[in-house]
Amino acid sequence: MNLLINTSTDPAFNLALEELIAAEYPSEVVMLWRNAPAIIVGRNQNTEAEINAEAVRERGIKVVRRITGGGAVYHDLGNINYTIAANGRQLDQEAFARNAEIIINVLRTMGIDARFHGRNDILVDGRKISGSAKSVLTDRTLFHGTLLFDADLTVLSQVLTPDEEKIRSKGIKSVRSRVANLKEYLPDLTSDEFMANLGTGLLRLMQLDEVTPVPADLIVKAEKLADEKYRQWQWNFGTLIAYSYRHRERFSCGSVEVRFNVIDNRIADTVFSGDFFGNRPVAELAEKLNGSIPSFDEIAGKLAVSDVAEYISGITPEELLKLFRLG
Repeated sequence: MNLLINTSTDPAFNLALEELIAAEYPSEVVMLWRNAPAIIVGRNQNTEAEINAEAVRERGIKVVRRITGGGAVYHDLGNINYTIAANGRQLDQEAFARNAEIIINVLRTMGIDARFHGRNDILVDGRKISGSAKSVLTDRTLFHGTLLFDADLTVLSQVLTPDEEKIRSKGIKSVRSRVANLKEYLPDLTSDEFMANLGTGLLRLMQLDEVTPVPADLIVKAEKLADEKYRQWQWNFGTLIAYSYRHRERFSCGSVEVRFNVIDNRIADTVFSGDFFGNRPVAELAEKLNGSIPSFDEIAGKLAVSDVAEYISGITPEELLKLFRLG
């Protein structure tokens, strides 16, 4: 088994590299890495139902879907991620605990009384400091998990708090847990120092002499895969799960509500309602949006070239866009 340290903080590249490590790397691997602020969404989730899209957009936080199941998580540079690419198809119930044990053992050498709990969590003093997920490939199994060291828990609570009235979806929802940062237990360490100590502990535990460099050919492939998959709206926000959307705002022109359904990643059945006035039937404006991808940028583009004040007197495209709290 080799230890790799991935120094990139680009979430799209990192998830692409992780996928390739699991699928193509010739031996078993443990890899440490970090992301710049990002929300990482589970493979089977409806992204829009998991995030506060407005807060995400205002903060410039990336949203990327991973290939493993489980719930949405927030990453920043105070969160260290570990990847384990293991041989074989590990389908048994004990697989999560077995692979988490290597991380737990290293934490215990640092004086952290970490314990595996439930299906896929690591707890300290009853609080979650790590969650994990897995994906079974043809002849390999990918495990990965988070390690909260000095993550901004305030931001975490804001960006992973969707408006429950906005989205009605049957997608798999995340389960929120009581979380803690490991820095509470290791106050003298920075995130960089903790990650370095984690690497040193893994080398010792795995009886390795040095960290293995990430292969150059996989870096090139990962950048290509990131462009083709992990930076695409279709992968990160697209979903086979139909859902409905509604949101109401009060403007100087009156109250305006929009409702629509999303089917096969396209907006349908758009309806505007409210106590506003207009010169033309608002159904015409609604029809301009039907068939669009349900993304903030696409709707912004449609509204920008529509004379929205003809349909809702006294409103601007920028104001009307506030109704669309989408990613």
